[in-house]
Formats: sequence, structure tokens, C-alpha cells
Amino acid sequence: MPKAPSKTELDEFLGRAMVDVIVREEFAALLRSGERRLRIKQGFDPTKPNLHIGHAVGLRKLRTLANWGHEIVLIVGDWTTQIGDPTDKDETRPTMSHEQVLKNAETYVKQFHMVVPKEGSRIVFQSEWFGKFGLKDVIDLAGRFTAQQMLQREEFRKRMEKKTPIPIKDLLYPLLQAYDSVATQADVEMGGTDQLFNILAGRELQSQLGQPPQQVFTVPLLEGLDGEKMSKSKPKTGIWLTDQPNEIYGKVMSIDDALMPHYFEWATDLPWDEVKQINAAIANGEIAKKAAKEKLAWQITSELHSPAKAAIAAAAFTRQFSEGQLPEDIEEVTLEADGAKEIGIVELLMKGLKKSRSESRRLVEQGGVSVDGSKTNESSKFPTSGTYIVKYGKRSYAKFTWR
Repeated sequence: MPKAPSKTELDEFLGRAMVDVIVREEFAALLRSGERRLRIKQGFDPTKPNLHIGHAVGLRKLRTLANWGHEIVLIVGDWTTQIGDPTDKDETRPTMSHEQVLKNAETYVKQFHMVVPKEGSRIVFQSEWFGKFGLKDVIDLAGRFTAQQMLQREEFRKRMEKKTPIPIKDLLYPLLQAYDSVATQADVEMGGTDQLFNILAGRELQSQLGQPPQQVFTVPLLEGLDGEKMSKSKPKTGIWLTDQPNEIYGKVMSIDDALMPHYFEWATDLPWDEVKQINAAIANGEIAKKAAKEKLAWQITSELHSPAKAAIAAAAFTRQFSEGQLPEDIEEVTLEADGAKEIGIVELLMKGLKKSRSESRRLVEQGGVSVDGSKTNESSKFPTSGTYIVKYGKRSYAKFTWR
């Protein structure tokens, strides 16, 4: 039998990092009773190979439910990914091959278990049921919803206003995600707030087909380094579960101060009472923002790696940015001179860091490249002899040595 949470535990679960709960009293009663094991479902479309800490907001909820003894079902959307989720998109996504989807899914499975324990959870692929679908099944599924229902989605309304095409496959996406709930006989579905339309479609389809409608809860969407929703499609603005300790610490230190309350509440395992105290202290000016952010960066790095590695990352950050010292683990690159006495900065980045010409030029144009502490521009040239330190981006260094 699953564990019945205490009032304090349940209040935190339903109050922290939670947006929609449908139907709140029914869901709370199911959890409070502990009379039966619930099946909680979440789906992922592996459009890219990695997960970020925004995904972990929901994964923490699943971990709590798993620890209470409920069953967690992670659905890998190997069919819906090939269509492309229209959520938050005012244009259609390109179709992906099944082979690429499966390759990305391999890393998803590993990263999922970085947060959610293996015990009490299982991973299934949509191909287990959609692989058996025929045209009659598709027509029957499509007949259970109307075009008007689908066109109520804001994303589709935007396309109609812009006169942007809406492929029929995009209209099918919510139906396929809805059928996942039927196929797994889900008691509960969890997702980000951007998934509410699709999740409610699952609840509706279950009712039509004689299953008890699933309970629903959504979690907020954590912002990335650019202040917008953290997204798999924007790798440079995300904090990834696979990032190294120094990278995680440095990225957290670079977020906007205004995002700290969200990060403390949504992206850490700190006790909720402590989070409330910290956020109140930040709002009242009782704690310096730099000190608060250092605590936040240490906490997130510690949870994804270890307290020891978080301490090392904090010390490295202090040396690099507060004391002006170089990181200890600087990359060393040996270059072969080809006869020319000088090399342009763009060519240097291409040769030494294996970056594309367009990426190298963009870094330079944005003022993100310095050599031995001096800023560069596109006309900067350097000797093809000796050794110098190249800084590129906010936190990356390389030591170039010519021979």
C-alpha cells in the first residue's frame, strides 16, 4: 500500500511549484487516503538529447509520488516527436526521423533516473500501442474531437491570424498524447503549464472510452539564462542535467536577480519553510543578492553532483571572477604553424576550438573573445608562435601553444 502523506507533506506537494490541479479535492483525497497505488504518467518528446533543470521541476514531483509508493510511468513520445508538438509554436516543426528520436531517447532515460528512482517507475514507448494502429483506429480517434476544439488552441489561432499553414498532422498531436492516457490507463498526468490543453484532452478521451478521467496537475516553466522559458531548442540558455559542476555554478550565478525566488522554490530541494524565509529576506533586502545567489548556485550544483564538487566549483568561480585568476582546469590546445606568421581571430577559433566560421565570427562580433586579457575584433591578428590565453564566451578559456 502507498504511504498516506501528512498534512504538511501534502500541503507542500500541492502548493510548491504547482500551477493547475484538476480536480484538486479529488486528487488530494486520493493521495491522503493511501488506499490504492496511483499510476502517474508524464510524456517526453525527445526532440533533443538532453534534459534541463526546468524538466527537473516536474521530475521532483514524480520522485515524491514514487517515494509515497505510487507508480510512475514515463512515456517516450517516439511517435508524437515525429509530428512535432505545436505547443508555444506559431509555425509547424520539422519532422524527425524515428532513428533520431530513439537515439535522443537513450539519454533521456538515463537522465530521468538522475531525479526519479528506478524503483516504482517504468519507461514505455508510444510505439507499443501506436505501432499497432491502423487507418481505422486513426479515423475513430479523430472522430472523437472536432476541428473547432483543436482550433481553440492559442498556437493555432496565431497561425490563422498570420495565415500560416496548419498541417493536419499538427491537429493530430493532442489526440495522440490524449490516447497515451487511455493506453496506460493513467490515474494522473503531470506536465508543464504549456501542456494543459493536451492533458485535458486525455482526460476527455478517457471519459468517452469508459475510463475514470485522470487527475491533472501542471508545474511552472522555469526561465533560462535569457529570462525566457528554458527550452531544449535553446541550448545556450539552459542549465542541463549533464552540465559539469563549474558550468552549473557559473550559469546559476549569471541568471537575473529577479529569477532567484523561482529558482529557490522550483529548482531546489531546500525545505519549503527555508525557501520562504530566503525569498522573504531577498525581497526585504535582509540578505545581499550576491550572497543569496551564491547559496543558490551551491545548492543546485550540490544536488546535481555533490556538496564537495559544489564547493570546488564555488572556489573556482571566486578565483576566476572575483580574484581575476584563471580556472585550474583550463583546456590546453597545441597548434601547428603552417608557415604564416599571423592568423586572424576567426581562423584562430576555427583552428583551435573547432568552431564553425559563422559561430566564431558571431563570438567576436558580440565582444565575447579576448586574448591575454585584451578584447578582439574581427580584424585582430595574432602570431603563430608562443603561448597565449584565449577567453571565449562568459566562462570558457583555452591555452593555445604554437609549435
